[in-house]
Amino acid sequence: MVLVIILAVLILAGCSPASEPLDTSSPPRLVDVANVEPAESMSWMTLPGRVESSRRTKLSFEVTGQVEYLALDVGDAFQRGDILARLNGERYQLTYERSKAAEVEARTGLADVQRELRRLTRLRQGGHTSEATLENAEAAVAGARARVDSAVASRKLAARDLEQTSLRAPFDGTVARRHAEPGQRVAANEVIFNLVSSGDGFDVLTRVPENVIGQVQAESLQSVSVPALDGAQTTARVTHIGSHAADGNDYPVILRMTGSMAGLRSGMTAEVSFKIATDSMTTSVDSFRVPLTSLLYPVLGEPRVLLLDDANQLVSVPVKVLSVADGEAVVTGGLQVGQKVVARGVEFVSIGDRVSILGQGPQQFH
Repeated sequence: MVLVIILAVLILAGCSPASEPLDTSSPPRLVDVANVEPAESMSWMTLPGRVESSRRTKLSFEVTGQVEYLALDVGDAFQRGDILARLNGERYQLTYERSKAAEVEARTGLADVQRELRRLTRLRQGGHTSEATLENAEAAVAGARARVDSAVASRKLAARDLEQTSLRAPFDGTVARRHAEPGQRVAANEVIFNLVSSGDGFDVLTRVPENVIGQVQAESLQSVSVPALDGAQTTARVTHIGSHAADGNDYPVILRMTGSMAGLRSGMTAEVSFKIATDSMTTSVDSFRVPLTSLLYPVLGEPRVLLLDDANQLVSVPVKVLSVADGEAVVTGGLQVGQKVVARGVEFVSIGDRVSILGQGPQQFH
């Protein structure tokens, strides 16, 4: 009886369908992707800059002396012709007075020899003096006239030096920096003030990397925004492209703002969106547009993107970034137009992961 039961159990077990193996593999990661697009013949690059007054200068005395008076400090406004600083001018006043006295003396001497020349000329006409005596008198007059000219020049130079003890504003503006204090002795041409104009417009100073400086076009119009003014935008014209690199192999570029912007001040931070001309013959083959969020920056090595292969597995592709603007990057590397890359969240997936595309096919939610 027991044997019959065992045989029945074995027969039923043989007739039952074999159980399927459990799928222990993890489901594909759901990712957002973007197509690799060809770069346009014009790309964009946003660089930081600084707003400066279009007219600015460093003001200094042309003579040495002790600072007696300073009218303004940093940020103070002034008008054209205002006295901003003054030196103790006592020594220059004395020099001027001495030069005036020397001029009077020289003119008196000239008048004396001129009278003598007139007297000798009359005597010579009457035959009562020699030709040599008359010539000596004429030479004396010429010498006296030269001394007068020298005295006049000395008096004008002394007057100019005396005038230079007062430092006047060359335009309407504000003080950007003050370099001296009352009582300080300063040398000729030592900077006292940095001044910026308040009525001559504004420039934007920025630096462009060496790999694209050759593509910045002089007189081209670019877009400028000022974050401190709620991102207010205007246009600016490229007026200067530096011929020598600064620190970091960046080249200085100056743009003149063509539009007005309420509240704009010298020293504010700006952002310049450069329109960069690229080679239209090679753009569609060598350069591509990808989302800025698709770039993965490893600790070492070049930036890269995560590309979906034919099996929807992630492959790492190194790229070189040419420019970035408006949330996109123009890159070169081993990509092809139409391929798909992970558009965002690249830090949450890994090379070799099997993925599914957001918005395509069945999706799993946990």
